[in-house]
Amino acid sequence: MGPVAAFVTGRRTTWLVLLGWLALAAVFAPLGAKVSQITDNRTESFLPKNAESTRVLRLFAREYDGSTVDGLIVYRRPGGLTATDRARIADDARRAAARLPLVSAPVVPFAPGSPPSLVAPDRSLAYTIVAVPDDNAKLADWGKELRGVVAGRDGLQTYVTGALGINADFQEVFGNVDTKLLFATVLLVLVLLGAIYRALVVALIPLVVVGVAYAIASGLIYLYGRSGATVSQNATTILVVLMFGVGTDYCLLLVSRYREELRHAQDKHEAMAHAMRRAGPAILASGLTVVLAMLVLLVARLGSTQSLGPVAAIGVGVALLAGLTLLPALLAIAGRRGFWPRRRLVAFQPDAEYHEREGAWRRLGDRVLRRPGAALAATLALFVVGGLGLLAYKEDYSANGFFKKSTESVTGFDLLARSFPAGALAPTTVVVVRDGGAVTAADVAAVRRRLATVPRVAAIGPAQPSRDGRVRRLSVVFSDDPFAASALARVSTMRERLAGLGPGVHALVGAGSAVQEDYNATAARDLRVIVPLALLVIAAILGVLLRAVVAPIVLMATVVISFFGTLGLSLLFFRYVAGDAGVDVSLPTYAFIFLVALGTDYTIFLMSRVREEARVVGTREGMLRALAVTGPVITSAGVILAGTFAVLMTLPVTIVFDIGFMVAVGILLDTFVVRTIMVPAAVEVLGDRIWWPSGPSGGGRALGERPVAADPARAA
Repeated sequence: MGPVAAFVTGRRTTWLVLLGWLALAAVFAPLGAKVSQITDNRTESFLPKNAESTRVLRLFAREYDGSTVDGLIVYRRPGGLTATDRARIADDARRAAARLPLVSAPVVPFAPGSPPSLVAPDRSLAYTIVAVPDDNAKLADWGKELRGVVAGRDGLQTYVTGALGINADFQEVFGNVDTKLLFATVLLVLVLLGAIYRALVVALIPLVVVGVAYAIASGLIYLYGRSGATVSQNATTILVVLMFGVGTDYCLLLVSRYREELRHAQDKHEAMAHAMRRAGPAILASGLTVVLAMLVLLVARLGSTQSLGPVAAIGVGVALLAGLTLLPALLAIAGRRGFWPRRRLVAFQPDAEYHEREGAWRRLGDRVLRRPGAALAATLALFVVGGLGLLAYKEDYSANGFFKKSTESVTGFDLLARSFPAGALAPTTVVVVRDGGAVTAADVAAVRRRLATVPRVAAIGPAQPSRDGRVRRLSVVFSDDPFAASALARVSTMRERLAGLGPGVHALVGAGSAVQEDYNATAARDLRVIVPLALLVIAAILGVLLRAVVAPIVLMATVVISFFGTLGLSLLFFRYVAGDAGVDVSLPTYAFIFLVALGTDYTIFLMSRVREEARVVGTREGMLRALAVTGPVITSAGVILAGTFAVLMTLPVTIVFDIGFMVAVGILLDTFVVRTIMVPAAVEVLGDRIWWPSGPSGGGRALGERPVAADPARAA
């Protein structure tokens, strides 16, 4: 860290560092503006390559000129649809065929030969089915176009639902979302930094640093996507709050140490170099922890989870480099003037003797360390009680639970569900294949007989042949919500009953409920693999940083305990306060990787300082001094990070809201309970054994040069 510190804080080299970053921003920012062009939200990109529903999608692409997406146009008039309404429905179908690239003729109610199942028994509601190519980039626009074509008038209510309607609503919610989130996040961080520092320049510098890093990271992610890798919109959305939250944390730690050093060194460049050598290793370890934890997601088989890993790692990696180079350069350039109008806090006082003062964090530490066993038991009890909320865990994928506000697609679906089988929203598809020959009528009949034994199958559509007749597909409509837990469980039943059709005959189940079932199974597998691997990686980093074996084990135990407590408390809130029927199966994975990786940041901030102080004054006093010095920093960082993730709660999409809420709550608990009470209590109970196989004076090389006597007053 010494050579890096000397270069980025030199009198001339600080300007070279600044110019270098500005040049990188000029190159990559224009590329970052095009990230939305390479995001991929296709169903196939989310599913594992070997899933049965993925194989069905490939068959569609090969045998049916690609897979298709349905749009359902729902017509409703209380009291019954009139003759004029029927004529209007037929005219809408003709205009839709002229305006949209339909892959087949619309299936229109009341038309000669149309299925009677398209009209409700009381004839007050009917629906038309249209099918378009599965082109992710255009589905939302086609959905909006269709809504313009069929807009209701003269008392006739019209709703576009199905996949086309959902995509249109999804785009409406997420349209320009990155820009909106960026603005909201920057504003929040600026307000919080202003309240913390009460100095304009030093509050703006972290925003400049993270803003430049975000522009460069976006450009790199664009190039990553252009290389053929999958980049999901969820990943780029989360990246905004992740980078500003994490990047600001790194800035807070270095600024705090710089303020201390300015009191001891008259030259601002020398003070910055000292601050870098002492805080730099903790920032580096924190950043590497998050980067490597995110890269663990590469072992996931679920495309949406796997995509988040490299995107987040690129963003945090760039923010880390900026925090170790651009930030110290800007702070060294600003010097004491950057803290105006509170320059007295960083006034040079070489002969001043600092006296320990009973600050709030020191007093809290004294109380905790006087009765460490009771403090540890109390915090454990809190998280155990919170963990009981895991009993409320329930998965839910119903159509009306996706958005947290009323949308046209959900309203249309609800109307359909009252008069028709709810499964019509997303039928499940069965594909019949015969090796080396065409599928016969007998093969199809055998499949129909077996499907008829599956509970709650409301209808089985006609067998549609492929171009060469070698494959046939059947549409299966369930009587209940196709994304309810009961419907998803039914997919396994269908697959079991369609096994063993005869020599060379195979039936694959995909689309609709099958896609969600395969998604669930893969997400559960990913969680089992990601959790132990991420814990191992983070524990290894802590071991290297602290030069200890016991400390990483104890610290990771606190992280895991707080995670389960946070998850349980959040589930109780989602189920019984927010009123949600359940959560997405991928939520625990996202929550774990964010809470563990980001929560470890504060562990590193605290314990690296404890290690440094313990070399001079011993473990107990070292903990008290570290609490006094890092308490304000960790508190500020935790509030900012929690606030940035809370911004996600402004989006009316359930899974995004849930991630924002859970991470925000978890970070606050980690900040005010784990790092300030649980960890100090655990360290006091173990004493010097926490550093085994080293001792309190070990770990010098990991943390840099021997420090001057620490003083809690420097945290002021």
